[in-house]
Amino acid sequence: MLAFADVAVSVSDAQVSARWWNQKFGFATHTIGPPGSHAVVVAPPGDRFLLHLCEKFEPVDPGNTGIAFVTDELAHEVARLEQGGVEIVERAEDGGATVKFADPDGNVYWLIGVPTEFIRAQVALRALEPPPRRSKKSRSGRRP
Repeated sequence: MLAFADVAVSVSDAQVSARWWNQKFGFATHTIGPPGSHAVVVAPPGDRFLLHLCEKFEPVDPGNTGIAFVTDELAHEVARLEQGGVEIVERAEDGGATVKFADPDGNVYWLIGVPTEFIRAQVALRALEPPPRRSKKSRSGRRP
């Protein structure tokens, strides 16, 4: 099976950033390798997409990451984030369903409102078994 794994975002302190994602969004944290390893990742519960909090690998470059999250309850999520102290840096002015928020390092993420049906359809796809692998035939036409 081939699946999208992660997107790396440069942060000043991966552990501090991981705690922020946990406290503000409820994301799970995992460190790949021994304690103190470079690879600290966070993810929404049950999601297989990972956000790699990349410390001391590239310089922190605050601004738009191009990374978006979707919700079917945009107004509720924005209110929850604001109450939790998350900085909302931009709201769609044209009636669109987008909001941008920043992490403590100034990395900006998108929050996009989409219909419930779309989200449920995408989550249901995650649960499907991957298609069966085709066996490769040897040059002689027989299986290896």
